[in-house]
Amino acid sequence: MQRSYLIGAGVRSDDPATFLALAGMCCERAIDHIQVMIIPEKEQAFREHLDIIAEAGVPVVIHAPHHGQGVNPCAPAAFESRPVSVMKNLIARGMAQTLEAADLLCPQSIVLHAGRYEDGRKADAERTLLEFLDEYHDPRIIMENMPEVYREYHLLGSTAEELERISGGMVDGFCLDFAHLYCTTNYLSLDYAETLKGFDSLNIRLHHLSNNTRGSITDQHLPLDHPEGGMDFRTIIAWIRAHPGVQTSLEYKENNAEIYVEQLKVFDGLYRKFLS
Repeated sequence: MQRSYLIGAGVRSDDPATFLALAGMCCERAIDHIQVMIIPEKEQAFREHLDIIAEAGVPVVIHAPHHGQGVNPCAPAAFESRPVSVMKNLIARGMAQTLEAADLLCPQSIVLHAGRYEDGRKADAERTLLEFLDEYHDPRIIMENMPEVYREYHLLGSTAEELERISGGMVDGFCLDFAHLYCTTNYLSLDYAETLKGFDSLNIRLHHLSNNTRGSITDQHLPLDHPEGGMDFRTIIAWIRAHPGVQTSLEYKENNAEIYVEQLKVFDGLYRKFLS
């Protein structure tokens, strides 16, 4: 398929059926990569799933587990009833499997969320994140911008300026999530296009793209053509066109090959619509 952009789709590491369907799309050049979200599992199941991914031989990006899987780098036990020691063990296991997958699959990047933190504990969260980055320092790790809030908690790293500060020079690149930024600018009453410009100062190595309802402050991972979507696709497509070497991963909560087949067409239509 001839196109002037690089596009990919996402899947969980414990979903071999969807992965193999996406791998077929990759071999047909409908997509350029598959983003694999590592879901920590028992060792045997994890390695069985990892072997399936490796045997496909397609380009991948690794996404490290996040707080939903118990990996919350900046505040391991925030919003948890389990002890800190248990949560740190979950982080160690999740990161061990992430790095094992990266060593086998040779991805261009490992996407990381800084995590969520409790009110009044932001400074502590930033210090804890630096300790995490020191322990797991790896040139493949890139940090993703997060929505400023999600439900009852705040997340770390919502703007370009904050990402640069909290990374402490310990990561070599960043992932720009356009939908996360949309939520942040709505929450903080910022101009989307102006706030996006701040990411020009960062080494952006990957894009994430989905949709949100108009004015939403909550990340929703909606289809690009959702009838109530409010994303500024003119500005987003202009950014993607200005960064042709950066891959864009489409991300949806409904993870199956069928939605990506449809959404690839939608993205291509948007790209062509906003060529000028």
